[in-house]
Amino acid sequence: MAVSNLERLIFGVEDLARCATFWTDFGLQQTRHDAEQIDMETEEGTRICLRSMHDSRLPGTPEGGQTVRETVWGVSDLDSLREVAARLSDLDSFRDEGSSVHAVDPGGHAIAFEVSRRRKLGATAVTQFNSSNSAARVNSPAPLYPRAIPQHLAHIVYLCPELDKVSSFYRERLGFRLTDSYPGHAIFLQCPGAQDHHNLYLLRRGTAVGFHHVAFDLRDIHELFAGGLYMQKQGWPTFLGPGRHPVSSAYFWYFKHPGGGAAEYDFDTDVIVEGWQPRELVPSPELFAEWALPEGIERYSGEQKTRV
Repeated sequence: MAVSNLERLIFGVEDLARCATFWTDFGLQQTRHDAEQIDMETEEGTRICLRSMHDSRLPGTPEGGQTVRETVWGVSDLDSLREVAARLSDLDSFRDEGSSVHAVDPGGHAIAFEVSRRRKLGATAVTQFNSSNSAARVNSPAPLYPRAIPQHLAHIVYLCPELDKVSSFYRERLGFRLTDSYPGHAIFLQCPGAQDHHNLYLLRRGTAVGFHHVAFDLRDIHELFAGGLYMQKQGWPTFLGPGRHPVSSAYFWYFKHPGGGAAEYDFDTDVIVEGWQPRELVPSPELFAEWALPEGIERYSGEQKTRV
């Protein structure tokens, strides 16, 4: 069975236009805009879908309010979709719509599966970095980006009190792999067709449930800072960052999403393939973030808006 990637997130939000502006500023390309839904996509074609939180056709949510209402996973082909259907068909929440399969995981999160429309990213120039004993870039300045253009929809994070129960569901029924964990506190899972350090992160924070954030990969560290500075200039408040996660090696910058949770820029996340040994880690502030700025970076020129 090949669950290959995180395909799209369907949000239920109060203000469609404001949320669409957020994702446009974040760097996604709008591909649909009508009375029912606004779709925004990455360079690879994975998507954020915005719908009214009052749309009765949306699945329920364990947390209420504005949030992700359904997490859609991509599969490699129709045979894989049929296999997913067979593995989930005994659930009371199971629904098979032919081209998609729907259910609810043990944490109360609505999930769906469909054949992925993700595009293979074309070859792009790799940014060269210089060091004291390696001159990879000569007579050529490093790139400056006006903003970020997210390439890849990398992972989603759920707040989840019953970590083991929910983790077992994804691992045993859907073939997700454990990559790392903070036993009793958090679990990192990779879908079987991926190489990301994690595509699903389950996090325990007391009895809190629901969506926490979604992450997108960028081309290099320069783009991460450019994207963050651009978002600040547009007035979107930082949730945390910039900073660096030791557990996945990734640089990050999170922004508060007006439709619930947060959106994260990522760069230089670990690639995990067969042979990796999952680690059991002791949670600490230093392991969560080697370093992090809590409110972004102060700009020394230009005017900065403030959005509320």
